[in-house]
Amino acid sequence: MFKNNTFAPVYPSHMKTSISRALPYIVALAAFFVITLIFFSPMLEGKRLKQSDIMNFRGAAQEIKDFREKTGDEPLWTNAMFGGMPAYQISVKYTGNLIRYVDRILQFGLPAPAGFLLLSFIGFFILLLVLKVDPWLALAGSIAFGLSSYFLIILEAGHNSKAHAIAYMAPVIAGILLTFRGKYLLGGALSTLFIALELKVNHPQITYYLLMMVLVLGVFLLVQAITEKTLPSFLKSTAVLIVAALLAGLTGITSLWATYEYGKYTIRGATELSSEKENRTTGLDKDYITQWSYGIDESLSLLIPNIKGGSSMQPLSENSATYKAIIGQGIARDQA
Repeated sequence: MFKNNTFAPVYPSHMKTSISRALPYIVALAAFFVITLIFFSPMLEGKRLKQSDIMNFRGAAQEIKDFREKTGDEPLWTNAMFGGMPAYQISVKYTGNLIRYVDRILQFGLPAPAGFLLLSFIGFFILLLVLKVDPWLALAGSIAFGLSSYFLIILEAGHNSKAHAIAYMAPVIAGILLTFRGKYLLGGALSTLFIALELKVNHPQITYYLLMMVLVLGVFLLVQAITEKTLPSFLKSTAVLIVAALLAGLTGITSLWATYEYGKYTIRGATELSSEKENRTTGLDKDYITQWSYGIDESLSLLIPNIKGGSSMQPLSENSATYKAIIGQGIARDQA
């Protein structure tokens, strides 16, 4: 075990090979963790990101939280919103869904929203590895994905569940790709796990977008299977994924069914109040649905900032009469 009469150990060649192969994955995980801690370093000082949507949520859920702490039971109704509504659309803890423990493990116990950034790194890294990208290049790509401007903007705004759901999109697709490559057991298991995690986050909008992506991918793979005469393999993979989706869906069926049932009685259900028949759908009116959507030319703002104008939330000029009036009333300068 020693060479040249020194105390330097000589490792077997197979051990050296194993270490060298594992090195990029170890470095990647360490890098993701360190970058997350650096980016959210104020957390180490006991500070928390001031997220407007989270503050609104806490206000909406306060009555529910107080009842839960007082009685130990889950209230399914709150009088604090809209004159009364089901609490399961605001804050209910589904303690029977054990997937939540896996979610916490994958976040290494980091508090929100830091854990979501770490998840985005890890999830995209998994997808790039499945796409057979070199691990070192996958490391760089995952960091670029996690630190993309949109992801950070929605974290600042408090869209935590959206960021959480986006982080699980990539590994869901990774599991699906593995399944279609004929790795039915591994691909099916990963698909089941990450679909269950995606559903546990409970952000139907992002899950719907993910479904659209999967359908597009499925059509492409179907055409490929037909042209390459591998349709039996495609159908077998599809069957595995259907089972995976059903099993994953069962883990979150309580939340999913409650949302489906309640949705019929909200603005997302059918309505007879729209006066414009061409604008009416079985759910939200078309103009409401697209109110926050980009126009076609606005999509250029992804490449050219402010091409269609910047934020409407511009600070007041210190020379303006409004600013002087506000300061004159004793309001702090950082609120003006």
